[in-house]
Amino acid sequence: MIKIAVPNKGRMFQSTISLLNNSGFKLQDFEERKLYVETNYDGVNLLFIRTQDIGPYVQSNVADVGITGYDLVIENRLSVEKILDLNYGFCRLVLAGPAGKKLKDGVRIATKYQNITSDYLKNLRVNGKIVTSSGALEIQPRLGLADFIVDLTSTGSTLKMNDLVVYDELLQSNAVLIANRKSIKKKSEEITEIKLAIESVILAENKSYMMFNISKDNLPQIIDKMPCMRAPTIVQTGDDRIVAVQTVVPKNDISKTINWLKRFGALDILVLDVKRVIL
Repeated sequence: MIKIAVPNKGRMFQSTISLLNNSGFKLQDFEERKLYVETNYDGVNLLFIRTQDIGPYVQSNVADVGITGYDLVIENRLSVEKILDLNYGFCRLVLAGPAGKKLKDGVRIATKYQNITSDYLKNLRVNGKIVTSSGALEIQPRLGLADFIVDLTSTGSTLKMNDLVVYDELLQSNAVLIANRKSIKKKSEEITEIKLAIESVILAENKSYMMFNISKDNLPQIIDKMPCMRAPTIVQTGDDRIVAVQTVVPKNDISKTINWLKRFGALDILVLDVKRVIL
């Protein structure tokens, strides 16, 4: 039995559910307030808990595996194993404040990230006070409660709306798959299966499968420049003069690649979505 701890709400919730569904871990009898849910994958169940509690649950072996933010792993100084970066939840932990401020001894910084901020000040050899706050941080400098804030930002728009500028970046964060270190040893095969399933979906994102026919005479002109993962697959067709080429192309390059191939006489071009990629 493998228990995966996942966010019960918040900015990573929907992306996490979509990733697990696409990876083959489809939820059964899921209801919004249900905290323990079975999946259709034999022996894999989900625990829906607060994002900030996922890391400690995995560390204490309440859950074997979890999906949470990398910033929380670092802030809580967790003794867990990060086994995979996931392709969502991107943000930055930044130092921000009103324009013209200086970071010097006596500075007051409002943040929910006390450990990361404390380490940051120590590295700069600045003596400051950390103002603990669980509410909106952006208003703290305007109210005179703090000189700076340390907080997560994705686009920076909220900071700008509150007349704050970014002074420094403390950490880049995204969603990560973490595992309990004892579970990795005891349930190595099961956890490897989960990692491989999720990783294959992530690798397939933004990729398309392309197949086309082209004459053998024109093949040398495109083969070395053809987008691919390792190398295109070349298959002889029923016509001795024609070969079929199979490859994987980034979705953003599809139109450009098709137009380029047409110039070399490519025919019967087929493009399909890729569900999984296993290297």
